[in-house]
Amino acid sequence: MESKKYFSSGEFAKLTGVNKRTLHYYNDIGLIKPQFIGENGYHYYSGMQFASLELILLLRRIGLSIAEIQEFFSNPEHDSFEEMLARKKQLIDDSIKQLLSIQTFLNGKSDRIQLALQAKHGDISLITQPERKIVLSESILGMSEEDDTSVAAEFSLRLKKLFSLYDSFGTRISADALRRQRFDCYDRYFAYCPVHAKNYDEIIPAGTYLQAFCIGSWDKLPQVYEQILEYAQEHSLVLFGYAYEEGLNEMSLSSMGIENINLMDDYITRITIAVSKE
Repeated sequence: MESKKYFSSGEFAKLTGVNKRTLHYYNDIGLIKPQFIGENGYHYYSGMQFASLELILLLRRIGLSIAEIQEFFSNPEHDSFEEMLARKKQLIDDSIKQLLSIQTFLNGKSDRIQLALQAKHGDISLITQPERKIVLSESILGMSEEDDTSVAAEFSLRLKKLFSLYDSFGTRISADALRRQRFDCYDRYFAYCPVHAKNYDEIIPAGTYLQAFCIGSWDKLPQVYEQILEYAQEHSLVLFGYAYEEGLNEMSLSSMGIENINLMDDYITRITIAVSKE
């Protein structure tokens, strides 16, 4: 016996990352048997069997049962097995997409947390934003609070169907309404889409935006909008499009009961609105 050609079950198990009990089990059911049994009763495997065991382990990792793997080894050309592998591959592809979607969601959540930690009430700055796809609710302009709640509920269900995972959604108000100091004249609810989303209603263009923060209850928003108008006038900026309001920490507050007035004191709203030079 050449030592480089054959390996004891212990050596074979160690080199392949499985335990000896697993090897003995695979031997008992005839899935992979040792090349030969020595006079000392030891099981010996050949180097050629590494590939076979790796294939077995791979098939197990993608979810095939022992019976399915046995079927493959007994008849690797069987059409039904090819179909089963195709289904498993599709499941893996779907899982990868789902994990990437979760990763994007968590990255976005992390970015929002960082913004919230740095936010100061009334702080206004110029930022550059990339293009963003959004979906929009039905109009909430001029509706009653009950109607707005109904629109919000329907919009939430739509977001669930479209993206499965979504953090939250905000409201928008037109630049024209701001100039007329109609700070409660909201247009629609909106939500940002994943970058590669195919389903969206509008695209917020890339460009220069004013960013402002409001910390506290929503009745403080008019004051912040007045500051935005003053800032724009002082810096010869023209507001256009819509101001987009989004809560940065509403999910964490909701888990503690956002209806509590004391918690609303910690509510952080981020406002972004496109600007250009006069």
